[in-house]
Amino acid sequence: MKKNKKLKSINYGNTDVKEIKTLVIITTIIVVLAAGLYFLTEGALQRQKNKDEELPEAVINLNETIIGQMFNKPVKEYYVFAFSNDDDNSMRYNALIGTHERKDDSIPIYFIDLSIGFNSFALNETANPNPRNATEVAINEKALFLIRDGRVVNFYDDIDDIQKTLS
Repeated sequence: MKKNKKLKSINYGNTDVKEIKTLVIITTIIVVLAAGLYFLTEGALQRQKNKDEELPEAVINLNETIIGQMFNKPVKEYYVFAFSNDDDNSMRYNALIGTHERKDDSIPIYFIDLSIGFNSFALNETANPNPRNATEVAINEKALFLIRDGRVVNFYDDIDDIQKTLS
């Protein structure tokens, strides 16, 4: 009988040791998985943060408008210069706008990019020099409008005339 008691206590001891080993192994696996997920998530967040830092800051251009709003600006008198940024002369047009804006007594100028879908409807083979509203606007490549009190006062579509007016 003494041998049976020893065997039973040894078996219980072995079972307890096996359960403790299993518990330690499972705990270790859970800790390793949790640490792996933490570092994986931390790395992904760090990469996203670096991407966010690389993005340029958004800039709002208050001088750009669309044809639908060209007759209702908050000033009494202003120019609207409509041209396509895809045009070969767009750099020249932007330089004219910049030169005009640097003058001390300059009339405010807004510009319309005709390559944008909202404005492309106004491109036409013949220009309308005296539109009364946005639906009547017709432009052949480029145009400069002088608008006073919501009405077109002067219209220029020749580059030399535009340059003289804005200089």
